[in-house]
Amino acid sequence: MAPQVFELPPQPKASLYGNLLIDRLSSESGEEAVGFSHWSHRTRHTCRVCHFELGFEMAVNTTEIICQGGRAAEFCGACHDGEKAFGNDPSTCKRCHSGSVDGPDRAFKELRRLPRAPHGNKIDWVEAVRTLKIWPRQSILEEDYEPMPFDKSLTLEAEWSMISPAVFPHDVHGRWLDCANCHPDIFNVKKKTTEHFEMRYNLEGKFCGACHLKVAFPMDDCKRCHPKMNL
Repeated sequence: MAPQVFELPPQPKASLYGNLLIDRLSSESGEEAVGFSHWSHRTRHTCRVCHFELGFEMAVNTTEIICQGGRAAEFCGACHDGEKAFGNDPSTCKRCHSGSVDGPDRAFKELRRLPRAPHGNKIDWVEAVRTLKIWPRQSILEEDYEPMPFDKSLTLEAEWSMISPAVFPHDVHGRWLDCANCHPDIFNVKKKTTEHFEMRYNLEGKFCGACHLKVAFPMDDCKRCHPKMNL
């Protein structure tokens, strides 16, 4: 099969990469939408905390987040209780309900001490954890939680001629995610049994694209997945 040419989505400036505008209920309630920055949370917690322990869906605006009432301690309120992080009261509403994805550039500049990458936030988050530049918590529910050790790497042969294989390292992903984030909803557990696992579907936000499109390093960084590719 001959290689195809795909148009990759344009990338915002580094400080905005991964920022989301959450507006599932805010506008209907007469409030500004919530601007959420992944990079500002990533220095403190791994993806697993929010997307496994707290139950946030991977797709924006699919989780019904409640700020007030009996469910206020769920989701954001698990940390934003006035002790672990700033609380949920009238004096802090605008810190989240800003109506904009613009983040604090000054705070982002402080991350320049972290290992660099060519795309996305321009930060190599995996290397930052490996070299202990940051120590994000992997659990807020279990004090002594340790991820299941699994360091198997998969070599995935491309169906296109002239395209080198993709390499998937489980251990790198296991530092940030729970197995259940990918299996079985996104990928079948058994190798080569996931149907339609193709680049065009990644670019639709499926499979690897669930993360590596707008939050994890973008697909512009071809050699991170296809290390033997000649560019």
